[in-house]
Amino acid sequence: MRPIFISYRREDSEGQAGRLFESLREVFGEHTVFMDVATIEPGADFRRAIETNIDKCAVLLSLIGRTWLTITDREGKRRLDNPGDFVRIETASALKRGVTVIPVLVQGATMPQEADLPADIKDLAYRNSVELTHARWDSDLQLLINALREHADNDTSDSTETDTSHTTEAMGGNGRNKGKRGSGGSGSKHIWTIGGAVAAVALMGAVVLKLSGPGHEAKADTPPASEPVQIAPAQPTKPASNGDQMVSRKELQRSAHLRGACVKPFIWRQAQPGDKVCVTPETQTRILAENRAASENRSPNGGVYGPDTCKTGFVWRNAFDGDVVCVTPESRDMTANDNTLGPRRIVAMPQ
Repeated sequence: MRPIFISYRREDSEGQAGRLFESLREVFGEHTVFMDVATIEPGADFRRAIETNIDKCAVLLSLIGRTWLTITDREGKRRLDNPGDFVRIETASALKRGVTVIPVLVQGATMPQEADLPADIKDLAYRNSVELTHARWDSDLQLLINALREHADNDTSDSTETDTSHTTEAMGGNGRNKGKRGSGGSGSKHIWTIGGAVAAVALMGAVVLKLSGPGHEAKADTPPASEPVQIAPAQPTKPASNGDQMVSRKELQRSAHLRGACVKPFIWRQAQPGDKVCVTPETQTRILAENRAASENRSPNGGVYGPDTCKTGFVWRNAFDGDVVCVTPESRDMTANDNTLGPRRIVAMPQ
């Protein structure tokens, strides 16, 4: 399965991006979804990491919140007008390479118009969008997952055709290279049609497998979609026995427990990279906001604890060892409670 790239502005949609990241990893696997804060190694060149991952990905999800289009830098200039703006680089790179770009509207945002966009990303205005709302998150997310399965499951590595225009079509691209197709185009298209049908049948089987058994906890994680695609064709007419299904569910649940996957509706807190304490989406949003406001809540002239001294009325959060983000005492108490309850919100080890 080819990776999915999530593009977002931290000041605009960081909370929704984190929630979407966790939801998609539970469905497609932890190594198939890319988001800068969670998947770039410390010290890595951010620009090169973006370029490398967009080259490999099948789909770019462009999260658009209420301020995505209008947010400005310290000089009051619109960030999107800066050629070095990371969001603009990500979007332009994906559009240029023929990667499928899906605008994902959050916070009640609307699609930007062509006239409001820089020249290298004007095509974004003509891409069909999906909406993720807080009240209908699960149902909205399922629509997005269905669309992603159509695009991200197409792996061009199995194709013997080297024409890049065929690759773009197979990935669900925008068809800019269709005029360059060679004489073998119709045959390649036929092969992709058959392959897509097989993959679709296999994926439907995987979904049925996931939903067929009792227990809420086993639903908290699913294997990468590439696994059922590989094994399903071996016995297409022989359904799995109940015993096989139970083994599969147990292995699936065991894997989820070992990597600390949260049971729904909890998600990873992300107070720091790799923070796997399970909390509510609202708590994650609060934690990320506290991270952004960390400098504002410190004493400007330092104090007894040096530059990490908090202003009067604030204390260290202590979400993890060495966490000196300054928050209210009430927030620290809630964080301590989450640290205590977090292990209970992880998918249980199967019996």
